[in-house]
Formats: sequence, structure tokens, C-alpha cells
Amino acid sequence: MWRCPLCQQPLHPSMRTWRCENRHAFDEAKSGYLNLLPVQNKKSRQPGDDKNMVNARRQFHDAKGYQPLMAALAEIIQKHYSGQSDIRLFDAGCGEGSYLGYIVQALKGAELNVNASGCDIAKYAVDLAAKRYKNCHFAVASSAHLPLDDSSQDVVLQVFAPGSNTEYQRVIAPGGLLIAVDPAENHLWSIKQAIYDNPRQHKVEFAERGGFSQLIEQRLSFMVDLSDPQTRQGLLEMTPYYWRLPQDEAQVRFADIQQVEANFVVHVWQREHS
Repeated sequence: MWRCPLCQQPLHPSMRTWRCENRHAFDEAKSGYLNLLPVQNKKSRQPGDDKNMVNARRQFHDAKGYQPLMAALAEIIQKHYSGQSDIRLFDAGCGEGSYLGYIVQALKGAELNVNASGCDIAKYAVDLAAKRYKNCHFAVASSAHLPLDDSSQDVVLQVFAPGSNTEYQRVIAPGGLLIAVDPAENHLWSIKQAIYDNPRQHKVEFAERGGFSQLIEQRLSFMVDLSDPQTRQGLLEMTPYYWRLPQDEAQVRFADIQQVEANFVVHVWQREHS
């Protein structure tokens, strides 16, 4: 499945080292992930979300803050692949792995065998993912240069992450799905109101995707209860809004917010047959 980020040839494992025919070699980290992000593709020394935001996401997801969204994504995949036995699932921009981990368990509960993997440019996040979700495969890599063989995936997830439509066309098998999740207009509206004098709604894009046909456009909304300290602090610290304020001021502004709107748009695209 993995391919060399230097020459784009397939990688093959031998013990804990993966090699291509051109003798490029990549060692598995102790936690099991591969680092397939060449230095020339890095835009900073430590690209991606920092440790504070990654830890906050893990904390929030452990508190099941966005579980309704995760369940909805699992249901979409389960319905589409009902009657099949095997699914190749990839999370492009997987972060610390919570979405992939949840969906894999849900699909296995529906008696679907899942070959699951994901990548992110944040090394710390991928390390966390690999340590917890041993039934999945992870790599440090850019979604703009996916280290995957052509037509190697049945489903690709893009949840709150940038991506490359050209890469999705390449790696998703004909008939496979691209599931993209973005914030809708009123996502976290109460928090934005607490920070900005003139808060603006999210702008939702509806651009066409070359090589894909749209199957579903689904709006999903629910309230997140912030009475639990773990949920509350995790959500605040994983959003950029929180870090724009001094810590003391942030806590004061958010003190009266006991619940917040989660508002998403889910687009499901099917890879066209050439």
C-alpha cells in the first residue's frame, strides 16, 4: 500500500524497515508509524498542529464530544458497502487518530473487515495515533503528496483537513468514496461570539470535484454539552480562537458558555470509472 515519497515506487516491509526497488529505506518508529515526509516537503521544522492542540483534541474526543459526527460517517460507509466483506479505508489528515479508530470499531461491529490507515504532517499526532490504534497503519506524510499506491483505497476521509483532489483521483479506486467534512455556517457560534465583536459565519464551499460524482450532501447539527471539564477544556484548547486571547481573559469570556453548537456539512463523492 505505502509507496516511496522519493521515487513513488512501492514500499515493501522487511522486519521493521520498508524499502523500494531504488533502495530508499524507511524505518518504523517504536510506536509503529512510518515517517514518509521528505525534508523538502516540510514548510517548517515541526509542521502541523502543535502538542497543545493535539493533546486537546485527544482529550475532547475521549470525552466523546463529536461522537455523533463519527457515528454518522461510519453509517455512511456501512450503508454504501453493505454486503461486502472488506474495505480499504484511509484518513487523510488523521490527527491523533480518533475518527479512524472509532469508525473502524463501528464497521467491525457491523461485520465489515477494514484495512485502515491514515497520515498527518504532525509527527506528534501520528505517534499518538500509532500508540493507541494498533489495528491501523499510520504515516507522517502530506495530504498533498499521499504515500499511497494508485487505486489502493475504497474510502478516503478528509475531516477538517486540506487535501488534493488530484491525489484523491489517483489513490481512490473507481467506484470508491471520498467523504469530506467541513464546518457549516454556525459551527461553534457561541464561542465565536464570546471572542469577536463582529463574528462571521463559516463560508461553506460547494465546488465540483473533477473525476467524482456527488452522492450526498448532509447537514449535521447537535449541541455539545460543556458542563464536563474534560469536554469543555478540550474543545476550547483545540480551537484557534482560544489561543488568540490571554489565558485569564479566555477563561472569563468562556465562563458562561455551558453548551455550544456543532454544525457540519458532509459531502460524499464517488470516484468515476475512467
